[in-house]
Amino acid sequence: MKANKIINDIDGLIVLNKPKDMTSNACLSLIKRTLHPRKLGHTGTLDKNATGVLVCLLGNATKCQEYLMKSKDKIYEAELIIGMATDTEDITGNILEYKEIDSFDKINLENVIKGFIGEYKQTPPMYSAKKVGGKKLLDLARKGIEVDRKECKVVINDLKTNGCEEYIYNDKKLIKVNLYIDCSKGTYIRTLCKDIGLRLGNPSCMGNLNRLANGEFSIKDSITLDSIKEKVANNDLSFIKPCYYNEYDTALTFGKFETLHLGHQEIINKLVTLAKDASLKSTVMIIDNGNDSKILTKEQRISKLKYLGVDKICSFKLDENNKKISAYNFVKDILYTQLKTKIIVVGSDCRFGYKGEGDTVLLKKLGDEFGIKVYVIDKLKVDNSDIDISSTLIKKEYDNGNIDLVNKLMGK
Repeated sequence: MKANKIINDIDGLIVLNKPKDMTSNACLSLIKRTLHPRKLGHTGTLDKNATGVLVCLLGNATKCQEYLMKSKDKIYEAELIIGMATDTEDITGNILEYKEIDSFDKINLENVIKGFIGEYKQTPPMYSAKKVGGKKLLDLARKGIEVDRKECKVVINDLKTNGCEEYIYNDKKLIKVNLYIDCSKGTYIRTLCKDIGLRLGNPSCMGNLNRLANGEFSIKDSITLDSIKEKVANNDLSFIKPCYYNEYDTALTFGKFETLHLGHQEIINKLVTLAKDASLKSTVMIIDNGNDSKILTKEQRISKLKYLGVDKICSFKLDENNKKISAYNFVKDILYTQLKTKIIVVGSDCRFGYKGEGDTVLLKKLGDEFGIKVYVIDKLKVDNSDIDISSTLIKKEYDNGNIDLVNKLMGK
């Protein structure tokens, strides 16, 4: 009898520090066997012999895959091997040419390297996953077939050397240069190394490669496969980061919005107005504690928000991981970095972050730090009283059967 397949309801992303000599797909397979997510993907592979940042997407985060793979600059450290050329353009390939380096002009190297900064055209290597005529170049190369490839425009934002030394390989005297590379998506570092060599007049290829950053995801925030297994064994999933991505700048509010009462509607109306005035998209992030409201269903809440003119609605699940996010990281990692928030509108009783440590005072302080304008809306009062309109009040009156008052406070 077959055992039931384990599937876990996990959403988010993992910034993996990929080990050497392991394919990106093999890394995903290990994560799948460890976490059993519904869906699993990534934002761009690393070669088997490369190390560093590999962003893995779990569950609903895979819906952001297409966006995350677009126009994201990357940062690498790589070894440029001068004096040897290979068919793969890196040190793992078959050697095509040797040229022992007896003397080397470092000043000329620096001048040549500076010449690559900016836009330049690359010819994709045959040993790559790029397709020509519907066929992967890699598959053709393995059959000994070489085809013409169109040059591609790439951008080198920054390129500099971090040391240069003599390098002995197969008893040949070569030169190894450590490079720091900040470049656009789609740049082949192997080809860059080969092209630098061509301008120097020497055969060259790439040695080790380490990706330090992929967009906003940095190696300093990454985790190893061994650490993942250890944390999962200890029931610690804190390494899984929430994933909420916008392609555009946004004006945002967040909260439970359980009843969407008149106070909530004032916040939403202010949000929509500010968004239109600043040519931003309006976004409502619903803090979801997993409990359904008996007054307003999720479908009714979404319909009402759309009626009020909101462009986008997303849900922030208060699972065990998200509950532990600090107020600072909630603003920095999710609102600022992922949702590209430029304006925040909240009620005066706003609380956020681990154990509700964040309030409007902290939110304004963090807004100043990240360049976000924060607007705080005071609570509305019940007519002719000092009683605040709140979801707690509405639920109490609903339970007491005061439906007319409930409808009035909800603007029905």
